[in-house]
Amino acid sequence: MNSATQQQSNTQFDSEATQNAGATNTRETKQTTGKQLVAIIFILAMATKMFLLPIFLIQATGRDGYIILSVYGAFDLITLIPMLIAIRICDVDIFELLSSVLGRVGAKIAVVFIWLFLLFKLNTAVSEILTFYGTNVLSDFNTSMMLIVLLAFLAATGAHTLRALSRLNEILVPVIVLCLAVLVAIVIMTGFDLCNIFPAVADKKGFSDALVKHPAWVGDFTPLLLFIGRTKTKKHTWCFAAGSGVIGTTVAVFFAIALSAAFGNVPTYVDASTNISNILQFSVGNVYGRLDMFSSILWSVSVFIEAALFFYATCRCASFVVGKPAHLVISLCTCVIVYVVQVFALTDPMIFSVAVTSKLCAIATPILAAVLPLLALVCAVVYNTKHKKPSAEEEQNAGE
Repeated sequence: MNSATQQQSNTQFDSEATQNAGATNTRETKQTTGKQLVAIIFILAMATKMFLLPIFLIQATGRDGYIILSVYGAFDLITLIPMLIAIRICDVDIFELLSSVLGRVGAKIAVVFIWLFLLFKLNTAVSEILTFYGTNVLSDFNTSMMLIVLLAFLAATGAHTLRALSRLNEILVPVIVLCLAVLVAIVIMTGFDLCNIFPAVADKKGFSDALVKHPAWVGDFTPLLLFIGRTKTKKHTWCFAAGSGVIGTTVAVFFAIALSAAFGNVPTYVDASTNISNILQFSVGNVYGRLDMFSSILWSVSVFIEAALFFYATCRCASFVVGKPAHLVISLCTCVIVYVVQVFALTDPMIFSVAVTSKLCAIATPILAAVLPLLALVCAVVYNTKHKKPSAEEEQNAGE
């Protein structure tokens, strides 16, 4: 092999290594199944929207909080459509896709924006977990130690494959669904007063202000970018996937209605310690030893799964940008970033609330949440057009 050929081979190898830096730890392309995709979409649709968001919305607009949450849920479901289409029509992962269409430099610039968005969403999820558990479940536990335990879990998921994370989610989803079913049954049997959510939108200015201040919780389906080109799907996967998103959003809206009916007229009494169990203290749940509290704790595992998905996607984007598949090192570096943000920046739920409702978040979050799925879809269409296989007739005409 002469020097020119060797140099060309090395250049090609380096290019492939850069494109594959964000890939999982195995060379196998298809890492998840359609069933796992459906389960993950369900978790992403409702997990973080059932933690602190209803509380913030009730504080801001009282009984109309569930309406704003419904708007955000509908927005996410709309962005899910181009994401699912991109997953369906594209056979290469997001990093190879962007590199092919935008070029190496353009792809890295795009992935930097994706990384920033995912890192923001990751810190939002982690802050919610620390606030919820630090106030409700583990109130006497040191927050820094709680964060270290959480980051150890996230580092483990970041160093593993997409297959491992999808299987973990697949195992836990039946438990989460069962716990949610128990909570729904208890809420229905408790019979909260739906009249408390009327009249709707009595304070139009307060409603509009709250609507434009809390879009930090949209864009929950962004980690699905990592599922492009890596998902084994069947004929009806897309119907089940879309239905899963609708069901997850409906569950989140249902519990937001319950909280709005219970606390919408007394928003000053709502704080980070408020959760679905507060309205069920004297309900049928007490007959069997607070099944509502037990189910709430098990259901909250879904937020850990969502945080793990954001963490995994963040690490893979960072791997692509730096051009090295050092997944463990990048996972640890990401943990350090999250630790610094949580301990030195978002030290208090009030600071967290101010940060996520800032003008920057209110503008940038919905824009990126809408643009990123559309970018994936457009790149998928362009890629398929460029690499379209000729038909048998076209091949025959070319041969003649």
